[in-house]
Amino acid sequence: MKISPSVVEQNRNTSYTLTLKNISNIESLEVLSRSDYYHKDTLKYKIQDNTLLFSYKMSYLGEFVVKVNFTYKESKIVTLYCLNKKMMQLRPLKGDLHMHSIYSDGRATPFAMVMASLEAGMDFVSVTDHDSYKGSLKAIEKAKQNKIDILVLRGEEVSVGGKKDMSVSQGNGHILSINANKSIEDQRKDTQKYEKELQIIATSLKKEDIDKNIDVSHYAKNIWVINKIKEAKGISILAHPNWVYKDGKYHLHQAFYKEMLKSSHLDGVEVFGEEKIKEHNNMTHLTALQTKNKHKYLAPFANSDAHDSDHEIGDRFTILFAKNKSASSVVKAMKEGLCCAVFKRENYEHQFIGKDELAQYVYFLIKEYYPKHTTLKSRLAKLYMDQLINDGSFEKKINSVKKRLDEYTNSFFS
Repeated sequence: MKISPSVVEQNRNTSYTLTLKNISNIESLEVLSRSDYYHKDTLKYKIQDNTLLFSYKMSYLGEFVVKVNFTYKESKIVTLYCLNKKMMQLRPLKGDLHMHSIYSDGRATPFAMVMASLEAGMDFVSVTDHDSYKGSLKAIEKAKQNKIDILVLRGEEVSVGGKKDMSVSQGNGHILSINANKSIEDQRKDTQKYEKELQIIATSLKKEDIDKNIDVSHYAKNIWVINKIKEAKGISILAHPNWVYKDGKYHLHQAFYKEMLKSSHLDGVEVFGEEKIKEHNNMTHLTALQTKNKHKYLAPFANSDAHDSDHEIGDRFTILFAKNKSASSVVKAMKEGLCCAVFKRENYEHQFIGKDELAQYVYFLIKEYYPKHTTLKSRLAKLYMDQLINDGSFEKKINSVKKRLDEYTNSFFS
């Protein structure tokens, strides 16, 4: 049983098309809201071929059900979703903003990471090598050169304490710089200027009411990185804040972590990261979303932190809601906190972290929208690879899959 559309606007009369294999012995058609326990309406409908045509105006936000009752067999249901006008204008985009290539400690090329992400169903991606923009820029170049239909954003994983902090825990942690117009590491090469700016930040921090356990001269490095990302028009995301490093300590000093959440201009926090390293993600969740922030809501992100093209890509991802698949729209969604972090768990329900209304909507999309979306994206990636390997043109087939994906998306959302 199929219905179109599956996502509709609140209090707007919508025309539906419901297709069944057998329309004989239909007794009635009902609609029920899952948000309001007592809401149930019986609908009038027309039959055309094997299709039921009807109109309805849903007044309750959230999931609702269309139920077909039969005379001699069990009822069938299909699940839909109702959004407010603002959310109805946005589309879900699936992405991964933390992975590595051969330009740092990864084992695959930047382009291989992009193609693996597309095959896993991603709409946007960022290659974030340690303290280097080279892999990111190479990924963008190769994707454009081969006309790959995925948004590739500039990215870098900044070792806040300096390059040596990539492998040795210094307590400053790592911060992802996404879509900044220049490398943050490159700006540290002018050592004299860097040290002078750190002193200015440390002096200003001494005047603020911060945790007494914090060494402001050391913590100034974190604020410097965040400030530089902001100046470069980028998005700053705190990476794996509860990573327990080899020495048994947190890679990020927890006093630094809490202070950044309360008083810095971070845009988001990674709440699901690489599973092969020891992380206490539940604590990340609680701290990130329950600590009062003086500036804004911090968006939660889930990323693979993949170091190879077959390394956990697709197991953790972020779904955000944007006007379109462009860098400006995606960045705007991040800044507004229109993000939900997802951890895919085999044989179990996925885990979701985000604002309640977003998490509920994403839960619906994971069940109803993304299975076919991911299948089509995977097919697209395989066609691109066939084209590259065989040095031939698969343009007709590629355009056919892209058209099917657009048609599917347009029919799913009213």
